[in-house]
Amino acid sequence: MKVTLIIILFLTLISATLDISMFGLKIGDSQKLLDKIELKVDAKGNDMIKFKTDNGNDFSITCEKGKIVYMENDWLQDTIARQPLFSDFQFGKTTLRDIRKKIGTNGFVYKSKDGFTTDKDLIQFNCFEFDSPNNEILLLVTKLPLTATNITEYNIADSLKLDAIIIADKSYCDKEWGKGKSYDGNYKKIKP
Repeated sequence: MKVTLIIILFLTLISATLDISMFGLKIGDSQKLLDKIELKVDAKGNDMIKFKTDNGNDFSITCEKGKIVYMENDWLQDTIARQPLFSDFQFGKTTLRDIRKKIGTNGFVYKSKDGFTTDKDLIQFNCFEFDSPNNEILLLVTKLPLTATNITEYNIADSLKLDAIIIADKSYCDKEWGKGKSYDGNYKKIKP
């Protein structure tokens, strides 16, 4: 009896650590699960649906061949809606330096999706592979207003703040953005 209980507890712990999901959805889940989501639909395309979360942020899901391959949670700049659907990071508050410290690496970037600027902001993408059997990657998008002052190469990581969180199938991202990547010298997969 005790051995069985220990095994059940161990399996529960393993499955709990592998919960890489947003709103209960995981990469590889059936597209049919999207019909059960009780959030307002904001936009819909052939293989993409965008919901409005309860806190007012966007939650987009892309499917391919009937399976979820990409989920993105975007902050819409409301300070009362800082909590993303994944992680204990905070939109608009967690810096790139905080992310590096917590994860222990700067991750990698897709060469085709490295940092870029819009008319208002500098946008940075940092990617991390999960150490999991499901082939997921975590993309953390940070943003810095171009109007920011006193920014140097030494403090820019303190000024880039979390703006979006993406969980995606690595094969899907490789297909969309190319296989060319640049890895941090201290790169390692992250534990879910």
